[in-house]
Amino acid sequence: MKNSWLKIITNTYLHLLLFVSINAIFIFKYLPRYNINPYISLFLYFIFIFAGLNIYNKYISTFSEKTLKYIYLSIISLTIVFIAVSLILIDPYSIRVDRWSALSFFWDSVFTGIYPYGTHTHVSETNFASPFPVWHLINLPFYLLKDVGISIIFFFSLFSFAIYKYFESYRKALLVIILLLISPAYWWEILVRSDGLSNALLVMILILWYTKNNKSISKNFTISILICGLIAATRFTALLPLALFFFQPYIKLPIKQKIILPLSALLIATLAFLPFILWNTETWVFFSRNPFMSQTYNGDWRILLVMVFVGIFMALNWKTIEEFFATTGIFITVFILLNQLIRLSKYEGSNFFSDAVVDVSYFTLAIPYIIILIAIKYSSHKII
Repeated sequence: MKNSWLKIITNTYLHLLLFVSINAIFIFKYLPRYNINPYISLFLYFIFIFAGLNIYNKYISTFSEKTLKYIYLSIISLTIVFIAVSLILIDPYSIRVDRWSALSFFWDSVFTGIYPYGTHTHVSETNFASPFPVWHLINLPFYLLKDVGISIIFFFSLFSFAIYKYFESYRKALLVIILLLISPAYWWEILVRSDGLSNALLVMILILWYTKNNKSISKNFTISILICGLIAATRFTALLPLALFFFQPYIKLPIKQKIILPLSALLIATLAFLPFILWNTETWVFFSRNPFMSQTYNGDWRILLVMVFVGIFMALNWKTIEEFFATTGIFITVFILLNQLIRLSKYEGSNFFSDAVVDVSYFTLAIPYIIILIAIKYSSHKII
C-alpha cells in the first residue's frame, strides 16, 4: 500500500499536471486583462511544454556535457540580462503588487527612525510589510543598491549554481532551468518584482546543500538549529518544506535533543524580532502592528489543523530525496489551494481569477520542488 502511494505521488505526469495547473492559474488570471484568450493560450502552452520536453529528450539531452555547459551558461546570462532590463524599464510604482515596496519601505522607515512594521506599502494604506526580520536583512544589500528587485537576479543565479552543483550534470540542471523559465508564474514574479519565489528558492538551496553534503540532524545538530531558526524568521510559508524535510529525522532524536532543537530555533527567531518588539516599550507598538498579522491574514485554522496531520503523515513516509521533492510539491500546492478556496468562500460572488480576494502568488512556492522532480525523472527516462 505504502509503495503504491509513493509510486503515485512521484509519477512524472502528476507533477507535469501540477506544473501546468499552477501556470494555468496565472494564465487565466492575468492574460484576460490584456484581451488575450486564456483558453487558446493554455492549449498552446500545453502543446509547447510537451513538444519542448520531447525535443529536449530526443536531441538536447544527447549533447555532450561541454556543449550543454555552454547552452546552460548562455541561457542563464540571457535571463539575467532580461531581468535587468525589465527592472530598468518597468516603473515599480505602476505595479499593483506591493512585495517590492514591503521590502523597500521597511528599510526607508528603519533608516529614518520610524517603526517599520507600521509603514504601509505603495499599494494601499492598509497593506503593511509582512516578511519577517531575517528576510528583510537578506534583502538589505539590494536595498542599498537602490532596487530590491535585484534580489531576483541574485537568487536566480544562486539557484542555477546550486542546481548544477547538486546534480553535477548540465543535462539535469538545464532541464530544471528550462522548466523554470517556461513558467508564466516565474515571469510574473520577475515583472512585478515579487520576492516570494526567491524565498522559496533560498529554502530549496539550503535543502540541496544539506542533502548533497550528507548532513544529518543528529550529526550536524547546531547547523540544523541555525537553518530552522533563521528560515523561521523569514516567512511562515518557508517552514513548510523544512518541516517536511526535518520531521522524520527529528522524531528519531534523543529526548534531550528533541527539546533543545525547537526551543533553540525559537530563540534564534525571537532574537531576530527582539529589536522590533522593543522598538517602543511605552506603547509596545509591535503588539498592535506586526508581520504575523499580515502573514496569518490569508490563513484558516481549520485548514492548518487538517494539513498538520496530512503533513505529519507525508513527512513520515518519504524515504528518498525524490520522494521528498514529490511530497513537498504536492503538499504546498494542496495547502495553498485549500486556503485560497476557503478565503474565496467568505466573499460571496467573488471569482477565483478576476477578483483580488485570491492571492495566486503563493502557488509559486511549490514550483521549485515540482520542476526538480520532473527533471530527475524525465532526464533519467523514469516517466512513472
